[in-house]
Amino acid sequence: MARDTGRPPRHPHPTNAVDGVVHGVVLQAETVTGGIHHHWTPVAATPGPRGTPSPRQLPSPPASFTGRRRELDLLTGALDRPGGTAVVSVIGGAGGMGKTWLTLHWAHRHLDRFPDGQLFADLRGFDPSGEPLSPTAVVCGFLHALGVPSSEIPAEPDARVGLYRTLTAGRRLLVVLDNAADAAQVAPLLPGGSSSVVLVTSRYHLAGLVVANGAGRVELDALTDAESRELLTRHLGAERVAREPRAVDELVDRCSGLPLALSIASARALDNPDFPLRAVVGELADEQTRLDGLDGGDDATSVRAVFSWSYRRLAPGAARLFRLLGLHPGPDLQVHAAACLADVPVHEVRPVLRELCRAHLVAERSPDRFSSHDLLRAYAAELVLGVDGEAERRSATTRVLDYYLHCADLADALLPTARSGPPVTPGRRPRSAPALSAAADASEWFTTERANLVAAAELASAQGLLVHAWQLPYRLSRYFWLRADHETLLGVTEAGLAAATRLGDDDGRFAMLFNRGVALQQGGRPEQALSSLREALEVARTTGDPEQRARAVGTTADALQALGRNGEAEAHYREAIRLSRAAGARWAEANAHHNSGLSRWEAARHADAERSLRRALRLYRELGDRCGETRCRADLALLLLEVGEHGAALRNARAALTTAAGMASPYYRGMAHDRLAVVLHRLDLPGAVEHWEEALALFSELDAPEAERVRARLARTRR
Repeated sequence: MARDTGRPPRHPHPTNAVDGVVHGVVLQAETVTGGIHHHWTPVAATPGPRGTPSPRQLPSPPASFTGRRRELDLLTGALDRPGGTAVVSVIGGAGGMGKTWLTLHWAHRHLDRFPDGQLFADLRGFDPSGEPLSPTAVVCGFLHALGVPSSEIPAEPDARVGLYRTLTAGRRLLVVLDNAADAAQVAPLLPGGSSSVVLVTSRYHLAGLVVANGAGRVELDALTDAESRELLTRHLGAERVAREPRAVDELVDRCSGLPLALSIASARALDNPDFPLRAVVGELADEQTRLDGLDGGDDATSVRAVFSWSYRRLAPGAARLFRLLGLHPGPDLQVHAAACLADVPVHEVRPVLRELCRAHLVAERSPDRFSSHDLLRAYAAELVLGVDGEAERRSATTRVLDYYLHCADLADALLPTARSGPPVTPGRRPRSAPALSAAADASEWFTTERANLVAAAELASAQGLLVHAWQLPYRLSRYFWLRADHETLLGVTEAGLAAATRLGDDDGRFAMLFNRGVALQQGGRPEQALSSLREALEVARTTGDPEQRARAVGTTADALQALGRNGEAEAHYREAIRLSRAAGARWAEANAHHNSGLSRWEAARHADAERSLRRALRLYRELGDRCGETRCRADLALLLLEVGEHGAALRNARAALTTAAGMASPYYRGMAHDRLAVVLHRLDLPGAVEHWEEALALFSELDAPEAERVRARLARTRR
């Protein structure tokens, strides 16, 4: 009998039995006679419970680890996951996100769970030095750590894996497989039995481990701002961080929650303790050179280099799309926009996006909607400048701007208010676009794409694509008007005006001057509004467009009225109505009647005011302009309340809310709730508070100034 249990025999006499872990060949006799001599030699100085060593291979824990409480809890919770195999958790995330730090931090906090030891291997799945390690080589290293002499390690890979699983079965081991390339590299390294725990870090999703081995997945995203400040504090000390709070805020913003970036920036500050933190921040100010400031001098401490290890593993089509994403103007994009960038059909771009997701170079935040970490976008922008030619970059940029202009035109046509003016002209119809069929679809699309659309308009201006630069703001204007977002409307319109002027496009100049005047007027700046609207009127007179002239005259009247120049305003309203009728511009006529009615109401000409408002209401309804109808009914309700027609006032206020309820405009719904609440309160009827609460919620959502007025009304009512 030959056996090696790693401990002295438990019985005073040898027995005809084999237990423990056996290396080599075992011969067991049926009947043993004569004297038996048992030779026992321990295989290691630090034996485990079954006679093999207890390896302690974990690297030291990270000194400045912070945050990640949810992810740590997920790893701990996985220990209780039922199953007949080892507990496997895959920690995924982009390069520099802190996957190894998290793993080591958790492992060192739970060493008591693994009395039989810890195995660690850097699988070099994403490594600049060469190919990933083969599983066979890693198993060989693990066998050595478990006390197997080189001479007893099988040469055949499957036998080697089998011996590894035999040695680990029934043991409470932690196996950390860092930087894995794919599931095939990991699978042979999973221990035998069900008592061990395996932590795998990778930039890839490793779906094969989830499917075949029931692995849990822990995804790392950027640190929160609070976690980022805590990490900086750990690196730099509380005193230095407290001394320059504004610089710290900017540093957090420019590192975008990437732990590696925060640590490199901290190291830069520690290298120069006498430098203010704002000097480090200054090195990161320019987006185009930000990655230069996040380079610690070697590959492991260079954000650019760390990202490059993932990029180099991409297939050519995925690498091209990743680069082109550096041209996209906004923070995220829908699958149709990605297809336009790549100039391929949607069904072809989806698998490419999935590859980028598997590599954690983009993330699918919601179905068919993708985004990248800010620093990854900066890296993509560097790559596209260095790899793709100017003609390809220009073509891709134009394609994506055409896409946003085309979709904005589709969505704008569905909004619940009449539109007029020149058509927009995207240079190329996109290959595909989202399905939009109702006002709610349009409003939701605008809201989702708002940041992209504003960024697209800015990009068009910066790139000298002048048609896009004024037509995108033009098609955004009604959405911003419906949400009472006057400041954003004003900002994009100013840039659009500059583009239309450079282009020499009179239709564009009129549209931008008119919209600028509307934004200024609604934003409470009537003097500036009047100046812009008079410029628009001059353009209309030059072009001879009667509808433009009617709209400009009527809106000029609004600015004059706001300035208290009532006589001039009344004359302009009369002129606007005449011009509108002559031009067949019914919306301009409705608007002139409406605002003329408000002017007459202010002058206590109640009968004239009511006639004007009712004419406007009829025109709005004929046009199907529900915004105009809502606003006009709400105004008419207050006028009727003032003259004592209480029943008619209540009917119109309720009708205004009914019309607004079906609209995709929270501002108009808020206005209708507010007006109905006023009528109910004045008539001492129940329900005013509830409607003011609804109005307050809607106005607050928009950050509209009306929220304060409604809040004050609620406070007075509740006294």
